Amino acid sequence: MRILIITSCTGEKAIRHERALTLADFREGREHVGCRETELSELLTPAEELYSGLQHARLMRGVYAARTATGANEIAADLWILSAGYGLIPGSQRLAPYECTFQGMNRSELLAWARQLGVANRFRDLLDHPYDLGLVLLGDDYLTACEVDASLHLAGPTLIFCSAKVARRLPSIENLHPVVVTNAEASRFSCGLVGLKGELGARVLEHLVDEPSSLHAFQDRATDTLTLLTNRHQVVARPPSAKPRRTVDEVITISEDWWHKPHRSQLSYFIPEWDDLVDPDYDFTQDLHSGGTGDWSNEVYAHQLYPEPNYDGILISKVVAEKTKKKRERINELGVHRFLRVPRTFPVMGDCGAFGYIMDDTPPYSTDEILDYYTALDFDFGVSVDHLIVTATQASKQARYDLTIHNANEFLREHRKRGLAWEPIGAVQGWDAASYAEAARQTVAMGYRYIALGGLVRTTTREILSVLEAVHQVVPPAVKIHLFGLARLAALREFAALGVRSVDSASLLRRAWMGTGQNYLSESGEFFAAIRIPEAGKSFRAKRMVGEGRADQTKVERLERACLDAMHAFDRGQVSVEQTLDVLQEYDHLITPDRPDTRPLLRRTLEAMPWKECPCDICRRDGIDVIIFRGNNRNRRRGFHNTWVFYRLIQRVLAGEDLTLRSSTSTSVAQQLPLFAAGGTD
Repeated sequence: MRILIITSCTGEKAIRHERALTLADFREGREHVGCRETELSELLTPAEELYSGLQHARLMRGVYAARTATGANEIAADLWILSAGYGLIPGSQRLAPYECTFQGMNRSELLAWARQLGVANRFRDLLDHPYDLGLVLLGDDYLTACEVDASLHLAGPTLIFCSAKVARRLPSIENLHPVVVTNAEASRFSCGLVGLKGELGARVLEHLVDEPSSLHAFQDRATDTLTLLTNRHQVVARPPSAKPRRTVDEVITISEDWWHKPHRSQLSYFIPEWDDLVDPDYDFTQDLHSGGTGDWSNEVYAHQLYPEPNYDGILISKVVAEKTKKKRERINELGVHRFLRVPRTFPVMGDCGAFGYIMDDTPPYSTDEILDYYTALDFDFGVSVDHLIVTATQASKQARYDLTIHNANEFLREHRKRGLAWEPIGAVQGWDAASYAEAARQTVAMGYRYIALGGLVRTTTREILSVLEAVHQVVPPAVKIHLFGLARLAALREFAALGVRSVDSASLLRRAWMGTGQNYLSESGEFFAAIRIPEAGKSFRAKRMVGEGRADQTKVERLERACLDAMHAFDRGQVSVEQTLDVLQEYDHLITPDRPDTRPLLRRTLEAMPWKECPCDICRRDGIDVIIFRGNNRNRRRGFHNTWVFYRLIQRVLAGEDLTLRSSTSTSVAQQLPLFAAGGTD
């Protein structure tokens, strides 16, 4: 089944730029536009991914449904977009950011420009080739540009969604089926007029996926198309609380000030990529994901929820990047920057992810393979292939040590031979200060100006400093050092003094949903316990309890709802701390009767209400839901908040400030928390 779709561009775009193309650029001609596209080459984006207006976003829901249909339901959705700058183009064509529209032009100016773009000729060519159903979703000005008249030949039945005024002007042509849409239809389909045509187009495609035989009904001019779509909607409507999807696949714009943060002259903070995304439109009241289920295509990264990134770079391990076929294909197609939705100038470091193959005798990757990988995906930094020694037997320690040094030598030699642009980093492993220092000495002697020390995550800060002091003795000051998996806040100034120029860690992010008592970090340096309200239908403890007959599902759901209601009532000042705790403890004791008493920890959180004091965008927007320990969309938001705070603490520490950090038990974080402690592990 071939469906031809012709839709219009939208003013809202996923990627904007201060140097975006304008009508003046397009009037200069194709050669000039090509030069401008070269200037903006890192921002070139397929047309179907560039537009983020309501009509396009809603339409793409149906296009994706059609493209993923299989077997008898398979649909070839041939998408074309009418752009006032580029003309009538396929959805796959890569475009530069631009600002240009037919709206506001008088009729003669519009027609003259559209003819220069060849719009009418392309429109006729598309409709003259065989297809089973055509969907034309163009506004009045854009239809004018297509010059629809009696000479138009339609190779298949074609629905034109348009206003009553346009419908009256359309010629009587075989296969042309006008479908009049007004404000009444916008109300009927619970959709604003701006996005209505996209919504209707999506519903046609979804209908064809679910019921391929309905093609004949859409092809029949006598069919009341809107009634057909209304009836289907009554059967498959999304939950009424689900919100229209916003475009999430946007490359962020970073202000000029962010690039000049003073702490980077001492040390930069990278965060590892571990699929930490959330639904930006999650419905906390009903616990509904606005996209159904979570996926990269309908969720966002932390740096998309804040005005700017809360880290200086991102680290992606090959093991993580390729953990699923879908992710591997996507990241290989897009490259790391576009996949992460960051500008090309944002630092992205790649490594192999040695913890992922720590039990193997040898790494699963060759040097040539890793060089190809870093180059193809456009990394800024790439680390040589190493092998962790931390769990190795005495007999294999030396072999892994020698292999890591050998690989570093081969890596740099081949990097130079190929003339690659990204910066190579030599991996260094060891088991004590002397072995690390010797490996670092050899790696620097090869010609590296950036080395990375691995395998120290489980080591005390005192021991790490001992290793760094030994390495510092044999490594020139001009050589940068990276520490894998380490961001010990209390030791950062000492790290920097010993030549460390970058670290990576996701500890604060992970702490949001690991353990009890230290889940939420405030700007004042205090940790607070998150408040657990397990999901009745998902918590393994809740399901086991029901399965064992210790409580029925109805009671579990009632107590769960009472907890959520109590928390929000408390946030509004309608119930007291003790009343809220009573409700929370009843549910917690039912599900986890063996849990130590957490009432003092939770009381401290409720009395302090740290989410009300926090100025970060997530806390201001999502409020008390950030402190609730429950599901990905709350827990990861809390992790994003922790990272926001941690990034600011890093800057304060490197600026010379001494911080006193306190946990939920009011003792020193340096005594309790390994992330900050002189004697803990990350």
